[in-house]
Amino acid sequence: MTVSKAPAHPRPRRAEDELVRRLDEQAAVISALTERLAALEAECARLRGETRAGQREVLRRLEELRPAPGAPPAPEDHAAALPSEVPVAAGDAVPAADYVRLVSRVKAIVRTLVPVGSVVAVASRGDESLVDLDGRIGWHYPRNADGRWAGYHPHDSAAAVAHIEELRRHGVRFVLFPATARWWLDYYAGLRRHLESRGRLVLDREDTCALFALDN
Repeated sequence: MTVSKAPAHPRPRRAEDELVRRLDEQAAVISALTERLAALEAECARLRGETRAGQREVLRRLEELRPAPGAPPAPEDHAAALPSEVPVAAGDAVPAADYVRLVSRVKAIVRTLVPVGSVVAVASRGDESLVDLDGRIGWHYPRNADGRWAGYHPHDSAAAVAHIEELRRHGVRFVLFPATARWWLDYYAGLRRHLESRGRLVLDREDTCALFALDN
């Protein structure tokens, strides 16, 4: 008598199934992290935009406080009229270590993109380290006749353009806006148009600087 054999069953694939399950879990984690990173980047962009808008609003309100041409000082403040230029705004609070790294990045870009001996106008807010450019000649922008930082921001785009043209006549060939001064390009929209039409944008990195060449 012949004994029939039970049908053969496939061998368990527990190890393969476990590997597939883990890969699926890791893919889900990566997908979630990617979405979170995109959300954080969007939030950072929103906050940067709000910061720039806040800076423009501060300068706008300072402009509103300026008396009209020829108007006498307010009765309660005869001692000091507002200056004809926009005073320096507080700007972003940048940790000292981050600012040192920013200045280092700016200098590295200048060394790479600006020929030795060129004169560079820098929206420096008076920081001497930003005009010490390793073989290039850094000038404060705006500056006084003696070369020192003028201590104010231009009144409007027309004043900013007029001053940069004066500096051009005295040899400036590049204009640099560090990350801490990139708001100039929004607030002084006419200056940006002038730099793009009378020169060219060499580099614009939001975390470092915007650099224009005045070679047209």
